[in-house]
Amino acid sequence: MNRLQFYFKAQTAHGLHSPSIYSLYCDLLNPYLKEQLSYSLLKEALAHRYSDCTIMEIQSYVDLAKIPQNTILLLEKPHSQENIWDELISQQAVIQTVDLFDLGLLFLKPICPKQHFYLRKMA
Repeated sequence: MNRLQFYFKAQTAHGLHSPSIYSLYCDLLNPYLKEQLSYSLLKEALAHRYSDCTIMEIQSYVDLAKIPQNTILLLEKPHSQENIWDELISQQAVIQTVDLFDLGLLFLKPICPKQHFYLRKMA
């Protein structure tokens, strides 16, 4: 998917129907997209927000059977590795995904139905 296709598919907070993702977007993801929050600060904030979860950065395909539940995976530039991204999001262990185009978040936190979100910055 190229950036233009992503832009038309993505939404801002106004279209979100998940309270947890809405809150995450307003508090952390939109500031990150607006470059008000660095990647390292985003990771720290995620670790603080989801203190019961492990935050892991991945750069290639990983066997999700070897990763415990309550893990959040971060994949930078998922669309430059689209085959890996598509394979990961199709796994049953992945409950929610958040695609920011330049960063993908995969939640292995079994608290809700499987959902995929494409989010862009809000003005």
